[in-house]
Amino acid sequence: MAFQIPWRVASVLAGVLLSACNGGAPPPKPAQPVVVESPQPLQGPGAAEAFPGTVHARVEADLSFRVPGKIASRKVDLGTRIEPGMVLAVLDPQDARLNLDAARAALAAAEADLWLAQEEEKRYRDLKERGHIGQSALDLRVNTTRLAQARVEQARSQLDLARNQSRYTELKADVAGVVTQVIGEPGNVVAAGQPVLRVAADGEREVRIAVPEGRVQALRDAPQLVVEIFNQPGKPYAAKLRDLSPQADRATRTHEARITLSEPDEQVQLGATATVMALSAADGKTFRLPATALGALEDQAAVVWTLVDAEDGGTQVEPRPVQVLQYLDNAAIVSGELALDDRLVSAGVHRLTPGMRVRPIDRAAKAAL
Repeated sequence: MAFQIPWRVASVLAGVLLSACNGGAPPPKPAQPVVVESPQPLQGPGAAEAFPGTVHARVEADLSFRVPGKIASRKVDLGTRIEPGMVLAVLDPQDARLNLDAARAALAAAEADLWLAQEEEKRYRDLKERGHIGQSALDLRVNTTRLAQARVEQARSQLDLARNQSRYTELKADVAGVVTQVIGEPGNVVAAGQPVLRVAADGEREVRIAVPEGRVQALRDAPQLVVEIFNQPGKPYAAKLRDLSPQADRATRTHEARITLSEPDEQVQLGATATVMALSAADGKTFRLPATALGALEDQAAVVWTLVDAEDGGTQVEPRPVQVLQYLDNAAIVSGELALDDRLVSAGVHRLTPGMRVRPIDRAAKAAL
C-alpha cells in the first residue's frame, strides 16, 4: 500500500521549498517605534555645576507667645494664608486675669498708703510750725510720703505690664504670609518664647542649597546663576547668590547657600524642588536632555541616538557620543556635537543598535494624545 503524506505537512514542505527557491530572504523587520524630541540648550554659555535645593521664603519666622501658659485654641492650620493682625492662637486667659486683678489691687493699696502718708505729713508740718516737734520728725514723714509716691508709680507700672501680658495671650500675625509649620497644639503648656508656628512671609523667594567644600569656589565665580523648578522643566529663572555660609556643617561638611530668584512667578511655590545651575564658559555646546535619552555603547561611552535618513527613504538611528557634565533629578546636562534641530530618541534607547530602522513619535504629539 502506498504511503500518503498528510495535507498539512505537505503544505509546510511546499512553503519551505518555495522559500529555498526564492533565495531564503527573511521578511523585513518592522520599524521600531521610538519617542523623539530636540535637545534643549541652556540659557548662558554653558553649565559648570548644578546643585539641588528647595524653595523658601527669604523671611521665615518662628512665632511664639511672649508669656507662658496653656494653649487654649489654635485658629490656623498648615498652609493657612494669614494677614497682619490676624489671631493665630490663644492661651488660657485665667492666669492673666488673676495677675491683672492683683496689679489693680496693689495699685489701690499703694494709693491708700500715699494718701495716709500725705495726711501725716500735713499734721507734722502743723506741729512743727507750733514748735511741738523737731525738724527730724518732720523729715521722717516727708521721706515716708516720697516712699509711698514711689510705690504708687511702681504699682502703676506693674498694672500696665499686667495689662500688656493679658493682651499677649493672643498670638497675632505681624506680616502677611503662609503658615509652613505647626509646632504647638491646644493643650500644650508653653514657655515664653517657645515656638508655636512657623510663618513664611510674602516677598522674595530663594532656593537653599548645600554646596560641597570642593565646589564652593565654582559657585562664587559663576558669572550667571539659573534656577529650574522641578514642575517646570526647561523654564529657567534668573537668580543671584545672596548668602554663602563661610563655615561647613559639622555633619555633612557642606556650606549652606541662599540663591535669590530675581522674578519668581506663581509657579515658584514654597517647598518646591529646584535645581541651581552655575553657568560658565564652555568649549563645546551644552544641552539639557531627559535622563532617558542617554545610552551607552559596548565601551561604556555615553551616547545619544539621533535620527538620520536611510537610503530607501526611511528613518534609522545612529549613536553620537556626548560628555555628561551633570546628572539632575530627571535630566542630564551634556556637552557634545548636537544641534537644535537634531531629533534624539528619548525613550527606549536600550533596545537600539546602529542603523536600526525606527518609526519616530514626537514627544509633544504623544503628550497631546
